Amino acid sequence: MNADIRIMIFLFTARVGKTSLIMSLVSEEFPEEVPPRAEEITIPADVTPERVPTHIVDYSGKWPLIDEANVICIVYAVNNKHSIDKVWIFLITLCTIHFRLPLILVGNKSDLVEYSSMETILPIMNQYTEIETCVECSAKNLKNISELFYYAQKAVLHPTGPLYCPEEKEVTNQ
Repeated sequence: MNADIRIMIFLFTARVGKTSLIMSLVSEEFPEEVPPRAEEITIPADVTPERVPTHIVDYSGKWPLIDEANVICIVYAVNNKHSIDKVWIFLITLCTIHFRLPLILVGNKSDLVEYSSMETILPIMNQYTEIETCVECSAKNLKNISELFYYAQKAVLHPTGPLYCPEEKEVTNQ
């Protein structure tokens, strides 16, 4: 495996806060103005918990770029049922092309709702073993932003997929 980690931040529906998540991580504050797409961000090893350089790529709509990713974060808005529904469609396409690439589901805009989307997301998580975890966050309130990127790093460096089969509830031989 590379010494670097490439985290691909993905969305399937516009206006879910994908770029805001990246910019909030880097600046540690919610951006007043958000560009359509952030430039690639490189986080040096000495500032990451796992001590590994990490590249965060704001997905620009080019499928070939996915081949460069070690993990993909799929962003949806917790206050937008349509964006949650689009996660299913995206996963069907993605898992057909890239089997066993670790995935993180990211429910953004948790500051806009009084409830969790986990009940809605749980069936998706149960169907796709590639999904390492789901994180609900808020780019605006900086809630769980650093945790999101930590989980993405962890999914690459310490994957559960090859080791544990959730369907059988047992450790695999790999």
